[in-house]
Amino acid sequence: MEIYCPQLGMMIGISYCLKVQEGLPCRNTFGCWKERVDVAAVLKAKFTDEQLYRAFNTLPKSRLQKILESVRSARREE
Repeated sequence: MEIYCPQLGMMIGISYCLKVQEGLPCRNTFGCWKERVDVAAVLKAKFTDEQLYRAFNTLPKSRLQKILESVRSARREE
C-alpha cells in the first residue's frame, strides 16, 4: 500500500514513514495514514514511549540541517 507524500513529492509506503527521522517515524504519519491504517496501533507496536515522544514532541529539523546530515551520512558510506 502506498500514498502520495507531499514532502517528497512521490508515492511511498508506510515502511519509509516509520523510519525517516533517524529510525523514528515522520511527524506527519498520523495525518497521511489515518484513513488507511490504525496508525496508533502500528506505532505502539514498533516504538517505545520515549521514541514516540522524540519523534512527535521535538522541533523539526530545518532543511539545512537535513541536507548537512545527508552529506555527512554519504561521506561515512564512502
